[in-house]
Amino acid sequence: MKQIILFLFLLIFFFNEANAQCFGSPGNPAAGTSNLGTLQKKVFRISFFHRYSYSDQYFQGFKKLKTPGIYKDANFNFLGNIIAYGLTNKLTLEAETGYFINKTLYFNTGGSKKGFGLNQTIISFKFLVASDEKYPFKWSGAAGIKIPLRTNPQYIDNVKLPVDAQPSQMSAGLVLQSFLLKENSFKGLRFFMINRYEYNLRNNQDFIWGQALFNSFFVSKRLHFKQQWLTENWTGILQLRHEMKTHNHDMLNNPSKVEASGSQLVYFTPQLNYTLNKVWNFSLYADVPVYQYYNGVQIGTRFAAGVTLSRDFPPKDFIY
Repeated sequence: MKQIILFLFLLIFFFNEANAQCFGSPGNPAAGTSNLGTLQKKVFRISFFHRYSYSDQYFQGFKKLKTPGIYKDANFNFLGNIIAYGLTNKLTLEAETGYFINKTLYFNTGGSKKGFGLNQTIISFKFLVASDEKYPFKWSGAAGIKIPLRTNPQYIDNVKLPVDAQPSQMSAGLVLQSFLLKENSFKGLRFFMINRYEYNLRNNQDFIWGQALFNSFFVSKRLHFKQQWLTENWTGILQLRHEMKTHNHDMLNNPSKVEASGSQLVYFTPQLNYTLNKVWNFSLYADVPVYQYYNGVQIGTRFAAGVTLSRDFPPKDFIY
């Protein structure tokens, strides 16, 4: 039986300004990329990904505003990697980390602010909950901790960057995930459901980032071409993703709730995946906003796109 085709995807990111008008979208990639469930025993996987995001439109609730906010536009380039190892056929250890090449705000009054640097590390254990080979089905769960790679705010020219330009949330947290897979081998179809919950602790700046819940549904189809080798190697993936984030809290203020924070977002994400020699995977994807609702006034995403490269290192006696 062939190894399950790797798909890697990026869930969108969030970062909110503690001001009346808030930089709501470009920020920390919430989940980086995500491997589907557990790996087989002794399989080692390493993945690298790059994501670009651009924002230039303001929202109040679901209404798009014509009047610009404090930022003219904003963008970021994010590099990340995931390393995973199958401890057993039912238990996988995974580590995820990332680095902002830039996280840039452009002000309507002129000038800009640019943050850069390490983001965070997430250490997770993934475990197989249930599976059925007769009716191809697999359900896995995961539990992990978020470890900030910097705990103090970034300063440029002795001036502290705005919250929105900081490369890290500077807070620890908890991550819980669920991975559900159903296959139809005869039609070359796979159906995925991924759920992810993030809880952030209070950081040393007395700021608490809101809780986040991400729900993604995928359909993947092996693409058929006249050339057999192309049919075996190309997969098309469609994703529909819902993201919910609650209000942030700045504990130095009274009341602490940051009104211009938190959102309900829906994205449609087409993706194309190429597999080489059953161990290399190359993916391209783009995020298309379908629905955006922001608490208060926040800047929303115009578009985002990314690329992922992964490599599996199975043991010598591995059977596909």
